[in-house]
Amino acid sequence: MAFMALSLLMPAAWAQTTVTKEAKKQAKVFKKEGWTVNDGEKDMEQQFADLQRYTNDTLYIVESATQKAKTYHLGYTSAHAKALRGIASRLSTLVASETNVIQTNVQGENGEAESQQAMKSRIKSISQETLSDAFPVLVLSRELPDGTCEVQVHLAIAIPEKQKENQPSASVSK
Repeated sequence: MAFMALSLLMPAAWAQTTVTKEAKKQAKVFKKEGWTVNDGEKDMEQQFADLQRYTNDTLYIVESATQKAKTYHLGYTSAHAKALRGIASRLSTLVASETNVIQTNVQGENGEAESQQAMKSRIKSISQETLSDAFPVLVLSRELPDGTCEVQVHLAIAIPEKQKENQPSASVSK
């Protein structure tokens, strides 16, 4: 009973995704190529299933990066940073398209004209605030013949505006 109550309180991101045949096939191919997951992480099949889920969900942006480095930690850090830059770029594009930044000047909420530079600054601020919410969906690594490590990181992030749109509005009646 307590488990059922706890599972109702967990966010959807924590829910276990059903492993598909496609996820199993992808994991098998990657395992043959020498890719592994870290001890204590979800198994490779489950991570591929999660990746499929977030990639197909329009509420999320998924970005990936691969990095070769001397150690796993250096490779992970670099790949993570590359994936974050990709997410930041996509968020900036998304925010710009949502606010229709086409003209040099955009009318602000208080009636003043807002310059394109100020709008870019605002987009950058929104992107930076949101990036801290990115989470790893799939992390793989393999040791290469030259002794270096190759790391693949796939990050997902919820699109802020779409999350707000899909949440039921709470109306308070007095």
